[in-house]
Amino acid sequence: MSNDGSETTSGREGQGPSPSSSLIHGVDLKLTLTILGVCAALYYVTTTFDEVSTLLTQNIPPEWFPRLLIWFIAILSLILPFEHRFLERGKKGLDEGRESRIPIGAIVTAGLLILVVASIVVLGTFLSMVLVCAALPLLWGERRWKILIPYVILFPTLVALLFTKVLRVYFEPGLIGVVF
Repeated sequence: MSNDGSETTSGREGQGPSPSSSLIHGVDLKLTLTILGVCAALYYVTTTFDEVSTLLTQNIPPEWFPRLLIWFIAILSLILPFEHRFLERGKKGLDEGRESRIPIGAIVTAGLLILVVASIVVLGTFLSMVLVCAALPLLWGERRWKILIPYVILFPTLVALLFTKVLRVYFEPGLIGVVF
C-alpha cells in the first residue's frame, strides 16, 4: 500500500506498476490481431483459386506460394506483442519512436509498390521487378550509379533465372513482357 491508500502492483512504494514489466505490449497485441485477421482473409482468398490442370501446375499448385507467405507473416506477427521484452529499454524504448507521424517516404514507397503490383498485368513480373529495383533505391536517395545499374540488371535477372531454371516456375509475361 502506498501513502495515499492505493495499492501498487510492482512492490515499489508510490511508483505504480512498471510499464516495462508487463509480458504483452497492448498496442502491438492489437496490431498482431489486425495482421492475423488480414492473413485469415487472404488465406480464404487462396481457397477460391481455380483448379489448375496438373499439366500446368509447374510442380506446385497456385495457392502454395501465397499461403507460404501468409503463414510466414502470421508466425512473425506473433512475436510483436513480446518484442519489448527483447529491447534494453523495454516498452519505453519501443514507444518512443511511435510519437512521430509516418514519414512521407514510407507512404510514397507503399504507393509505388501498389502501383507496380497493379502494373504486373501490363508490364509482366520481370519488368515490374526491374522497375522496383530501379525506383526504390532512387526514391530512398541512392545515387551511386556504379552500384545501382548492376543491381537493377543483375538482381531481377538472377531471380528470374532461379525461378525459371531451378524452380521451374514461370513469371506472368504481361502485355508488354510478351514482346521481350
